[in-house]
Amino acid sequence: MNGMKDSIKSVIVINAPLKKVWDALTKPEHLNRWYSKNAEIDFCIGGRGYMNHGWGATTEGVFTEIDDMKHFILQSLDGDFTTITSLEKVENGIQVSIEYQASFISKMNQEVKENMLFGTKQFLENLKSVYETGIDIRSKFWKAWIGIVHTTNDRGKGTRVLLVKEASASAAAGIRTDDIIIEIDGVEISGYESFERALNNSAVNSTVPLTIRRNDEILRLNCLVDAYPEPY
Repeated sequence: MNGMKDSIKSVIVINAPLKKVWDALTKPEHLNRWYSKNAEIDFCIGGRGYMNHGWGATTEGVFTEIDDMKHFILQSLDGDFTTITSLEKVENGIQVSIEYQASFISKMNQEVKENMLFGTKQFLENLKSVYETGIDIRSKFWKAWIGIVHTTNDRGKGTRVLLVKEASASAAAGIRTDDIIIEIDGVEISGYESFERALNNSAVNSTVPLTIRRNDEILRLNCLVDAYPEPY
């Protein structure tokens, strides 16, 4: 396998037969059931793989290694980014792991890593849902936003605001850079992921109360929930 050291990984267990999970990850008609809006896959060593995930995101690369029913590697066209997808039989089903490797991962900002892992985790949760219950839950993903860039607060609970987008709902609500959001609409925020999930459970065009720590002060602000800027 690829020898790069810098990596991040997401893992989930699917209660389904190995062949079914392998097909879900390697055949375009199956990928479109849980992952991509459109997949074009030439699944062989040297073959190309293209996936439009929706929300303005795409993946394209070349398959450089395939070990049937065990793992495969997709290398980006520029060679800078490697995705390793691995399957393993475990007690409760098939463990699927998706690992990203690149020389620049260690230099990524934490919020970029958190966003990448959260996105991957959501799609893997949909893989589990589709192949265990038959329900596609993508319609629940990335519906809402308030216009901030944020990352898990490394000094306690909450998520720290790194950037407030100009003319966004967060700017209108009075949110500032370095504010720590500790609660949204009564839901305690432990970090990046819990904020994204809580916000996405809020109705678009509704107003939600936020509890914020600003320096040593606790503030409560009301913020409009906007539609996510990139539709599916």
